[in-house]
Amino acid sequence: MKICRKNIFELTLAFIILCALLINMQLNMKIVYAKQSNEDKLTIALDPGHGGEEDGACYYGMKEKDINLKLAKMVKYGLEEYEGIEVVLTRDSDEAVSLGDRALRAKEKNADILISLHQNASASHKSKGTTIYISTAEQYREKLFEMADYLLGEFEALGLQNDGTIARVTQMGGRRADGTFDDYYGVLRHGYNNGMPSLLIEHCFMDSKEDHEYLKTEEGLAQLAQADVNGIASFYDLKRKDGSTHVKKRAEKYGATTKGLQLGYYEPPQITEIKVTGYNGISPAIATYQASVKDSAGVDSLSLVYKNGDGETAFVSLELGEPLKTGTYTLKGYVPEWLKTGDYHLSYIGVHNVAGYEAGYNYAAGEMIGFGKCSWTNNFSYMGEADIYVKEQGSVEWVQSRWRAYKNCIGVRE
Repeated sequence: MKICRKNIFELTLAFIILCALLINMQLNMKIVYAKQSNEDKLTIALDPGHGGEEDGACYYGMKEKDINLKLAKMVKYGLEEYEGIEVVLTRDSDEAVSLGDRALRAKEKNADILISLHQNASASHKSKGTTIYISTAEQYREKLFEMADYLLGEFEALGLQNDGTIARVTQMGGRRADGTFDDYYGVLRHGYNNGMPSLLIEHCFMDSKEDHEYLKTEEGLAQLAQADVNGIASFYDLKRKDGSTHVKKRAEKYGATTKGLQLGYYEPPQITEIKVTGYNGISPAIATYQASVKDSAGVDSLSLVYKNGDGETAFVSLELGEPLKTGTYTLKGYVPEWLKTGDYHLSYIGVHNVAGYEAGYNYAAGEMIGFGKCSWTNNFSYMGEADIYVKEQGSVEWVQSRWRAYKNCIGVRE
């Protein structure tokens, strides 16, 4: 068969393109899926949260920063029993390290993944269990969710409550280059910006009597560390140096929290409307809100973040009483009296339900864009119905007149 030079050139070009695509796929596999290969060593960066002057949560005479560092060293020791792995720490002493520098230190060591180790605390002192936060970045989310499931399976086996895997979106409106909203947690945000998948483990609630049992002794900490080691080894299919492997555990139901499993409910809460309907006319102001929710389990927390033109923020938590199931409700919220004069625009809504799932809504171009659990939820139209105006310090006004004027302008009937 006669082959002309043109055909040879086209075949050669096609072969070169195919090789380039295969190389790119291999690189992406290492970055996105963070799987080790036979030739490459897997590098895991462990980040002991807090440090230096930043103590973190402090309960029962213990500081979170100390627990996190001790735990990280235990996890490092346990992981080094496996083949083909290198473990680095973002800090190995009581040192203050910025969130950005933690990610940079991991990147300098060519880490395949950044895992930040923390303990939790709650305002009510009634919460307990393990929560894992993963990056909201789409290219990492699926595999991080899978890794979190292995980890939560290990914590469930210890007897800890599974509080779920959450991809928490920013409440400050920051965006990535592709237009998607940033992560809430700085270490995850900086991990993404440095090209690394990252997750954050909140092992226990330090203020919980039940969880405290795992934190007060070396044996308890060793159990937590082993759960981390086992979950990581399961996800990466690691082999110990003696050739043995860990028997994998998964969470009892993929993607479900312990509370969600008990209730048979596995969905994040949704908000479909929010607006202010009045003020009591005194300072500090008590605002009356109308909120519509869609949730069969019941919303048990609803908070709002306002911004003014200078980027300063104000937080308003709405009083719910009983959990709010699907419907429309009239709620009260205290508006801070220290706000400067001017307009404050609602920029973020945070919502949590009794099944242990949460969602966040960021304002963008006339919509509240929702991100719940580990995926996008509903969006709803928002044109300033809950914005507020500070006429003078200590005097808060509702912008109902402005809103009505706008609706009249665009022809919306009340």
